[in-house]
Amino acid sequence: MLTRCLGILLAPCLPVAALIFPLGTAHRISALVCGTLATVFSALALSDDRARLGAAILGGWVALSALIFPSTFLESTLALSWGVLMFSWLVGPLSAAPEVVRVPAAAPAPAAETGGDHLPLAA
Repeated sequence: MLTRCLGILLAPCLPVAALIFPLGTAHRISALVCGTLATVFSALALSDDRARLGAAILGGWVALSALIFPSTFLESTLALSWGVLMFSWLVGPLSAAPEVVRVPAAAPAPAAETGGDHLPLAA
């Protein structure tokens, strides 16, 4: 759950970065569309696992788009860092919802038999 909350904070950074930095057309459109959808999905990820996986898939696409489309160093850095963080935060081990595991109590140990009224001898 911790990383789901961090994903909500990170998701709006990509569409804002697409408006601030000089990106190419393919990366700008990918950042605006995927960033907006990932923002919505990451907000819904607190209540639904399908939305969490949807945002993670979008993060994976953004990370791979830096390798698919011709990109500058700025575009590669922005896309890879945002995409890998979103993917790992929303699929990683800390993204699982908290759960309660109930374990039955162990059976009590049987009472030791002394065999009489006398005390056992020490070794």
